[in-house]
Amino acid sequence: MRNSIERHNKAKEKQKMGIFDRFKVLTVNDAINESRTDKNAVLIDVRAKDVYKRGYISGSINIPMMQLELIEKRVPDKEKKIYIVGSYDNDPKKAAKKLKKMGYENAIPGGRMEEHEGSLKKLK
Repeated sequence: MRNSIERHNKAKEKQKMGIFDRFKVLTVNDAINESRTDKNAVLIDVRAKDVYKRGYISGSINIPMMQLELIEKRVPDKEKKIYIVGSYDNDPKKAAKKLKKMGYENAIPGGRMEEHEGSLKKLK
């Protein structure tokens, strides 16, 4: 009986959670640091290409939000950890959700680039 009640309470708790509450969310700086220290990780920037060109993290891969299906060509290994940064609060979360549906179970939202505390590279 007790296990049944516990399962029921957990199910109710899960129903209350928003769609994005199930993701581990990092700050942009944490995502950058973790992607650099983990050899099995990549940093994906989901901002529009023109925004990315104005300032990006060295070593990041730009795959705009509306073109996430291109990740299969750029990151074919679905076991890799994928840290995701973007412009808006929900973009990394939405991208992680979409990538998980595509089979990338290690997609981790990493925050907004506007909160980045380091220097950025620029494309000419």
